Amino acid sequence: MASADALQAAVATPPNRRLVTIAFSLALVAVGLVGGFGAAKLADDPHTAKPELLVGTVTWSNDQTRSIAFEEDGALRGPLDGDTIYSVIAESWQDVSGALHNDGTYPTCLAGEKDDPVSKDRHRVELEVLHRDTGGQPQHIVVHVHCLA
Repeated sequence: MASADALQAAVATPPNRRLVTIAFSLALVAVGLVGGFGAAKLADDPHTAKPELLVGTVTWSNDQTRSIAFEEDGALRGPLDGDTIYSVIAESWQDVSGALHNDGTYPTCLAGEKDDPVSKDRHRVELEVLHRDTGGQPQHIVVHVHCLA
């Protein structure tokens, strides 16, 4: 037989105290969630640029000026639309085999012949692009090149 003291110790927490503990715990969780979401919202900078992923064909490139003419897959162009020129500022690029190059060189799939910086070969690429509206002509800035073919 168990002693009276052992039975007294085994008695569960009174129901009122249990409810208070649960309510307090839920309140702490709610405060933590609200505080966490608030901090995350304050840390989100609306001026952060996010690149757009584009797939298409480079129809012209110049490795001296690091400029390319690019036609996005599925984009409708009017008969009077000129080429869309992109500035390639990418410090890293990915070749056809998937190897990354972080040496600041111009992507080989865009480069011209050895003595000619201009290439008019059609190159399939995937680009990460930032678009900048300066109030005049929009600027298209390539931050990453993935050579597809």
